[in-house]
Amino acid sequence: MNTHAFIKFCPTCKLGIDVYAIVCRHCGATLDLTPLGGAEQSNDLAGRLPKPTAGLALYPVGTSSPIVISEDKELILGRETGEGSEKIVDLSKLDGFAMGVSRRHAMIRAAENGYKIIDLNSSNGSWLNGQILVPAIVNDMPSGSSVQLGQLKLVAIYNSVPGIGK
Repeated sequence: MNTHAFIKFCPTCKLGIDVYAIVCRHCGATLDLTPLGGAEQSNDLAGRLPKPTAGLALYPVGTSSPIVISEDKELILGRETGEGSEKIVDLSKLDGFAMGVSRRHAMIRAAENGYKIIDLNSSNGSWLNGQILVPAIVNDMPSGSSVQLGQLKLVAIYNSVPGIGK
């Protein structure tokens, strides 16, 4: 998909900006932070997707195959660049670059009562159930949550959190 064919304009200064920008690079105005489509669609899908026996499964919206099933206590969502030794859930196969996914976009951590998600100061923002995440702030992520990284939409499903508080 050629994203350069789409044009987005800043409502304040009226200059052309990147399609996935959340802040205008010309005037610094905050842009519309409403994600494309509602979180309702993802929540409807969550009831039909299989829960993993343990750990967390992430499903791209519109599919029934998870991109990852993990029992790790911490996951970094982003794009693999071949640099560093950090284990990253690589979203490149889902056209992550064109969808505005940063190299280190968000982190999901296991906690005693479920999972938490943290935006890692991504360029194009993260949303949880339709609400934009403030970078570096820990947010509860219930099973069945809609997670949007840039324009890439995922559904997070889990049954239990393995190995926490034991």
